[in-house]
Amino acid sequence: MNRPNRLPTAKNLRYAVMMMIALISLSLFSACGAASANAKKPKKAKAKPEVTEEDKTEANTETDENPTEPDSNVNDEKKDPAKHADSRPGDPKTTASKVPEKTDKEKKADSEKIWADLVEGNKRFMAGRHTSVKYSSVRQSLVKGQKPQVIVLGCADSRVPPEFVFDKNLGELFVVRDAGNIADAVSLGSIEYAVEHLHAKVLVIMGHESCGAVAAAVSGEKMPSPNLTAITESITTAFSGSKTCLIGGESNLSCVELNVGQSSKDILSKSPILKKAVDDGELMVVRAVYKLSTGEVVRLD
Repeated sequence: MNRPNRLPTAKNLRYAVMMMIALISLSLFSACGAASANAKKPKKAKAKPEVTEEDKTEANTETDENPTEPDSNVNDEKKDPAKHADSRPGDPKTTASKVPEKTDKEKKADSEKIWADLVEGNKRFMAGRHTSVKYSSVRQSLVKGQKPQVIVLGCADSRVPPEFVFDKNLGELFVVRDAGNIADAVSLGSIEYAVEHLHAKVLVIMGHESCGAVAAAVSGEKMPSPNLTAITESITTAFSGSKTCLIGGESNLSCVELNVGQSSKDILSKSPILKKAVDDGELMVVRAVYKLSTGEVVRLD
């Protein structure tokens, strides 16, 4: 009997090698798949430590000892609301800051500056150096209103126009003129309007040399009409008790000055509004005389 051949053939060897390669590949594939799965698998969140009642008590104690500081402005406002009233929008009391009221000394200084400006204008007039102005443009700017700082109570004499005498433009002077610069009811009402509504600060009562109305009053002659008589009678009051200006005599500069002084007295005695303005320092009265020959305005006081 013949024994079977136990030696592997070439074919069996190749088959064995192929099987071994397949097994190795399968093992590697399984290992890679497992590693990939482990990499994609999300990590479990760490469990939060359990908070005990003791921990809560300690946390509350720490919060009480170190409270969060509130906004300092809010805290201050709660303590003192009036202190922060200025920062509240829309509060009518704090929308505009109050302008401090000027003292009597400051008011007088302001009025004196206005008078000084008039003096400078008068100097330009005397020198023939008038300010060059464009009346057309100024006129348009005054359409909506006027804000003159100066009132002039002057004589109606054509030789003494205040705007020229003080070298002023349209809207700068509130001028009241009548024969003899008399402070009668109509003149006083006009001046009151300028003080009350236009807030003018200086009133110049300006007489002038060779005033015809004053001369007529000094003469003592009877006037041809009641209206002219009203003028002379108003002026005559100024000469009562005077030794330099006698009724029936010749008019002189003293008579003019006395008449200016009488107009000033009438303003204070006949108008409570103007008297209060003067007493409060809101209005300064300047008494002056205009000299025809030189053009100078001389202050009397």
